[in-house]
Amino acid sequence: MTLTVLDGLVTQVAQAVRDLRQALEANEVETLEAILAQTTNALNAINGYPGGVEKLRADILAWTEPDSQRLMAELNQASIDHRVNGELIKLAMQRSAALQSFVAQQSLGATYEIGGGIPGVSGNLLSKKV
Repeated sequence: MTLTVLDGLVTQVAQAVRDLRQALEANEVETLEAILAQTTNALNAINGYPGGVEKLRADILAWTEPDSQRLMAELNQASIDHRVNGELIKLAMQRSAALQSFVAQQSLGATYEIGGGIPGVSGNLLSKKV
């Protein structure tokens, strides 16, 4: 594999994962769909590398010292960003669940109706002993 191909692949992945991290950190919900598609394409490209990720690392390390160090540093940063993105997504899901719960409990029906009165939820949510 040529250095140009390796460099393009690593740069594509690193940029996509970095863009996703920035969007998640800034809570830019409207840009997430496009960035997630970009990230999926980049990760599919790296997963589709002949021989897999381990072969990619071996090919990078086969190049001269400055090039291989630069590419490995970029790949390692992308790996860190990918793990951070997972944590940011978990936090966003928890924040969303908390906001939904807060909004649901603010409705008058949630407090004063026997069925709970929460939009989209049916059944008795409150004890009849209350």
